[in-house]
Amino acid sequence: MIPIKLKILDLSSIMHHLLELQSEDRRLRFGGMVSNDYIMDYVEKSFRTDSQWFGCFDEEDNLVAACHVVIYNGESELGCSVNADYRGEGLAQAMFSRVITWLRARGISNVFMHCLTENQAMRHIAKKNDMVLVSLGGESDANVVIDPPTPMTIWQDAYLDRIALYDMIYKKQLRLFRMR
Repeated sequence: MIPIKLKILDLSSIMHHLLELQSEDRRLRFGGMVSNDYIMDYVEKSFRTDSQWFGCFDEEDNLVAACHVVIYNGESELGCSVNADYRGEGLAQAMFSRVITWLRARGISNVFMHCLTENQAMRHIAKKNDMVLVSLGGESDANVVIDPPTPMTIWQDAYLDRIALYDMIYKKQLRLFRMR
C-alpha cells in the first residue's frame, strides 16, 4: 500500500480509522485514554491548523493506517496508527518515509515524535530511522534533523503524490471490475 496525502474529503475515513482503534491502541496512539468526542474534535481541528494527514487504504477503500503531521515554528511532530490486521506490513515505516520527503520538500528540518515508552512500534520506527530517542519515565521522545531540500527532493515529493494517486485509481478500477 502506498501512502497518500489525505484531504478534508477524507475526514470521515480518518475519524472512522481512529474511532475503530481498540482501547489499548488508542491509549498508545494518543498517550492516554481518549473519548470518541475527543477524537472527532481532534480530527476536525487538524484541518484548521498547519498540518497534513497521510494514509494507506486497502483494496476495499478502507483507511487502515494514518499519520498526522503537525508543523509549528519550523518543526514538526507526527503520530501514526495502523489497524491491528495490517501491522507488520511496513505501513508505519512507509508513512514515515513519505512524511520525511514531504517535510524536506517544505524545508522543515526537525521531526519529533512523542510516545509512551511501552509503545514498542513507534520506538522501533524511531530507532530504525536514526532518531535520537530519550525515555523519561513512562514517556519517550524521539527527534531527528533531516537534510535541507534539493531540487530532487521536490521532484520526489511530487512523484510520490502521483504514484499514490495512480494507486488509488487502480484500486477503484479493480473494485469496479469485481462488482461486474
